[in-house]
Order: sequence, then C-alpha cells, then structure tokens
Amino acid sequence: MATNPSLQILGLQALPRLVEKFDTESNDFLTFSDLYGKTVEEFTKACDNCVKILHRLFEEHQISWRDVFSNSDIGRERNALARDIGLEKDDTILEIGCGRGYFSIAAATVSSNVIGLDMMNGLDRHSWWSNFKETVRELRLEPRIVGLKAEAQSIPLREGSVDKAVAAHSIRNFQSKQAIQNTISEMNRVLTDDGEMILAETLPSPRNNAQEAHLAFYRCKCKYGWGDLPYFSQEELSELFEEIGIAETTIQVVDYNLSAAPPIFWLNTSRLKDNQVEEAQRQYYEALEMIRKYGEASPPTAIIRAKKHSK
Repeated sequence: MATNPSLQILGLQALPRLVEKFDTESNDFLTFSDLYGKTVEEFTKACDNCVKILHRLFEEHQISWRDVFSNSDIGRERNALARDIGLEKDDTILEIGCGRGYFSIAAATVSSNVIGLDMMNGLDRHSWWSNFKETVRELRLEPRIVGLKAEAQSIPLREGSVDKAVAAHSIRNFQSKQAIQNTISEMNRVLTDDGEMILAETLPSPRNNAQEAHLAFYRCKCKYGWGDLPYFSQEELSELFEEIGIAETTIQVVDYNLSAAPPIFWLNTSRLKDNQVEEAQRQYYEALEMIRKYGEASPPTAIIRAKKHSK
C-alpha cells in the first residue's frame, strides 16, 4: 500500500489533519516542511512512517484516499482552484501538464470528462504515468479521467473538442516562453466556440513570512536546480497571450495560503561549477532556515483566462 509517490506526498501532507481529527498516535516528520533539507533516506523513512499511520487510519476509521486528498494542502488548493475556475458538470476538461494528476482529480470531482495531458519524460518522471493511473484508480475516478501522453505544443485532439483547457501550476515546467505560447495557441485551437483557456500560476508576490520562505527556496531551485522557470508576474502572464494576438484576458488573484506547490529539492553541488558552490549553499541554507522558522506556503495564484480566439 502507498508505494505510489503521488499518494505518499498526499499522505505526508494530509497526516497532521487526519491525526488530529482521529486522535491517533503520530510519528516523526508529520509536517511536510520538516522534509526540507532531509536526505533521500530520511524522506523514505518519513514515507514509511506515513504509510504505517495511514494503514491504521484506513483500518480503524475507514478513511479513504479521497479523504487523504481532500485533507492535504495540495488537494484543498486544487479543489479550490476547480471551484474558482468555474468548472461545470458537463464540461470536457483538458489539463495541460497534468503531472501526478492533482488538478485532474479535483476537476473530476466536478466535471464528468477530464483529459490529463503530459509527456512525463525527463526529470526523473519516467514512472509518473503509472503513478498517475494508480492514483486515479485508488480514488475510483477511472470513468472520469483519461491520461494522454503527448506534447502540449502539438495536442492530438481535433479542433473544438474541449470546453476548458487548463494549465494549473505547470507552465513553469516548460522549456521556454516560446513553448508556453505555442501551447496556448494549441489550447485555443482545441476549444469549442464558446470554450475557455485558463492558466493558474503562482505569482512572485508573497504576502507573509511562510510565502517569503517558499519564494526564497523556489528561486534557489530555479537557479541551482533544473527544469523550472521563475514565476511569472501578472504583467508577464498577460503578455504571454497578448504577444500571440489574444488581447482580451481577465486575471483573478487568489490567496489560499497553503503548501500547494512545494518547491522541495536537494541541492546537488556536483552539477555546479566550482565558483557556484559556495553561493548556492549559502542561498539554499538561508532559504531552509526561513522554512524551518516560518513554515512554507505558496504565494498567491493568478488565474488568467481567455475565451476562444478566432483569428
């Protein structure tokens, strides 16, 4: 049970609330923020402890993986996004860059037809499709969610086939601004005539110390890790659309103040040049101390949306 890393992360995040709710004896590493700066071995130990406690909760209190998802920060934030985006029951939803499927899960609690699209290649994501499918199965959402392994810049769907195309916390994993704009054009192409495309992305605008800590750690990850672009400002998000001829957009800013997109990573100095190591370590440990002192929460999220654009 719980060999799936996607479910383990949800379990680690949800455990404090579930333990408190059911007054169950806890173990170490119940706070997700405690995992920052830990080794892979320590992370694995925390997952093992989490599995043991969840097993007790499953047996003694009949909780389900849906309970785990809805009590995790990630689940709570994705459910809130699905609500604030305004998904409807009869919508066909396309999620761009679905990753482990967290937004697809939230979307499927509202809409009956969800397509999760991703390449799942590189960055140690080679087993993510099996994780995605197992998570969907454990949450009993197979009739509502289908995975599609494809390139977002060339979506293998016909024109006018989806009601809403959503990229939730995914564009920062793209290779370039141009790749994002190519994807937006493809999202527009597959929309129905009255369809809508939506980007939901974290802003570099923290409002409290925990969000400051998140941003400090994420900046370090972008600079000394790999595979992440810096967060876009509201103006930059609007420009992504305007520069390809989609000028009519609206932006809503929401602040859930949850650990919705944890930037956890382990600094690997072997990847760095000799003259980078000292500065990288300084920034990493300064950000780590901030998280240990204040905790970690995602800064506000911008929800930018645009209607189907006909050129």
